[in-house]
Amino acid sequence: MVGMKKKKGYLLLKYIIYIGLLLFLVFPLYWIVSTAFRTDKEIFNSSLSLIPQSFTIAHFQDAFIKVDLLKCLTNSLVITCITVVISILTGLLMSYAFARKNFRGKRFLNSTILLTQFIPMIAYIIPLYLIMSKLKMLNTFSSLWITYLGIAFPIAVVLLINYINDVPVSLEEAACIDGCSNFKVMFYVVFPLAMPGIISTAIFIFITIWQEYLVAVSFISNEKLYTVSMALAKFQGPHGTDWGGIMAGAVLISIPAVVLFLCSRKMFTDNLAGGVKG
Repeated sequence: MVGMKKKKGYLLLKYIIYIGLLLFLVFPLYWIVSTAFRTDKEIFNSSLSLIPQSFTIAHFQDAFIKVDLLKCLTNSLVITCITVVISILTGLLMSYAFARKNFRGKRFLNSTILLTQFIPMIAYIIPLYLIMSKLKMLNTFSSLWITYLGIAFPIAVVLLINYINDVPVSLEEAACIDGCSNFKVMFYVVFPLAMPGIISTAIFIFITIWQEYLVAVSFISNEKLYTVSMALAKFQGPHGTDWGGIMAGAVLISIPAVVLFLCSRKMFTDNLAGGVKG
């Protein structure tokens, strides 16, 4: 009887902790969305309620009219997609070489790639700015995606090595016995089985580049080339901050990342469940 009470008490405590953590994670998201639909008067009201008293879409209209968020979304989408595609393709080749091949300088090169992940971006920004200035590449998309590629490539290599290592070598050996070349082994055996890792890595890189601000604000001053993170900063002015506009913009710029995850979730789980089995 005492044991049953202890077990029930343990389960109750566990559920309370789970619910508390869930509220801790979900509440900020709810607050962003709800604030985006509140009027300015209600936002700055000292007795702000959890549920909006009046709904408005004026902040969303301001995001498209005052800030031209659609243009910023297009800019970010182009730059991010270029970065993701190139970093994944090159990262796959490099990670396969690290996982399956032995060559001179492998350990040094691997350590160098890992080291780049421990150096903060702010340490690179001044040298990169001077380089882009000398090359006349400031205020261009090229300056962004080239720099972002330098950020994304090491991430892709570090993450993809582990997924490729999970693919049994025996499958590659069997494919080679059947007459497959190294190229076919990579693209028809290893990479399809590592697809869950490839998808998750691509999503991680997409989100990392999508929300990047420091490089963009350092290299871009032409408003026609602004990214989504820079668009949000435009809601802050010398006379105050448009919190409703910032929240509405945050909701809008989150949509592509959320849609990407929802569209790839089924593919991700299916590959994860049946990857090696297939």
